[in-house]
Amino acid sequence: MYLKLSLPHDMFDYYLQVFSSFCNNQFALCRKLRDVGGVEDDDSSIKSSSGPARTHAVLADSKPVKVGPRVIHTEHFICKGGVDSGRLLDLSRKKLYMTAKAMGGNVLLDEQWDCRIRHPKLQKHEFKVTIHYSATVARSFSPDGQRPVGIEAAKGIKGLMTVLDRHAELWC
Repeated sequence: MYLKLSLPHDMFDYYLQVFSSFCNNQFALCRKLRDVGGVEDDDSSIKSSSGPARTHAVLADSKPVKVGPRVIHTEHFICKGGVDSGRLLDLSRKKLYMTAKAMGGNVLLDEQWDCRIRHPKLQKHEFKVTIHYSATVARSFSPDGQRPVGIEAAKGIKGLMTVLDRHAELWC
């Protein structure tokens, strides 16, 4: 099948039509993968949270001075075999603490986190984990707690965890 196109305008319309068709197919494929993967399926997810924002007990007697804004750190992990939420929370908090140090702080106040573990329907032993960790940057003479608050509330999946992928986002 040969298409005779004589004018540049006809060729432009043809290429625009081909490109539009390609984009529509790609969007449809992305929607299908999202729906099959269970990204929005709450039935197959495990959620845990620290509860309301709170500060470590070691900082209760000191008078920390706020030096920065409330910082929100979000990390996405893909894990295989199991999920150790406590360990992933610790990694996220350390990353947030490094950001606080870069902003001139040495402690985190009013810490709060939530964790969501999703079971993809196609990969049975892989899990998508999203952790949102937020805190206020401050300075204090007392040392930082160095542990996530309310870590005992973290729910996980038994098994040997292997982190396959890790992506971080930071908002101030």
